[in-house]
Amino acid sequence: MAASRDDWGGIQERLLAGERLAVLQLQRLVSSVLAQLRAYDFEQEWDDLRQEVAMAVIANARRGRLRDPQAFVGYVRIITRNKFIDRLKSRMRLREREALPWDEETARALAERAGAVEPLPEGHELWSEVGRLPDEQRRLVEGVYREGKTYQEMSDETGMPLGTFKRRLRAALGALRGRLGENPHG
Repeated sequence: MAASRDDWGGIQERLLAGERLAVLQLQRLVSSVLAQLRAYDFEQEWDDLRQEVAMAVIANARRGRLRDPQAFVGYVRIITRNKFIDRLKSRMRLREREALPWDEETARALAERAGAVEPLPEGHELWSEVGRLPDEQRRLVEGVYREGKTYQEMSDETGMPLGTFKRRLRAALGALRGRLGENPHG
């Protein structure tokens, strides 16, 4: 391993002195850790990750937290791993919050056409059965199909995470289909 041949104590001192070669050596170490983590999907973000790690290492070295030069490589590995995991979690949270590339009405129409969701027929019998659903289910169905609210609006209004809201709405629609004598599985 190339990292063990380097004098990390000396590199740490040169980092604190602002020497560019020491920064490059640290960045090489961070890149090798990212490669070991198989972070290739984040390769475009490696420069940012290397900078974040370098700033954290330098800040902690200045505070005197990196006293043992032999622990330097392990410390850099841990910081790199933690920063990578933070990026990964952040990306996952962003994906959860991403809006569909179309409005929900279009998404619902596409789902209906694909047979994933059956349109709710208008009529007294239907809304009468909706009124007999448990309060939470009734509120979800009425909010989306009678009041025309989006899934996100209903999720915010009820305080439910979007995925939970969608799951409970599906359950409500299944219960409604069962009450109307339709096959709940399609």
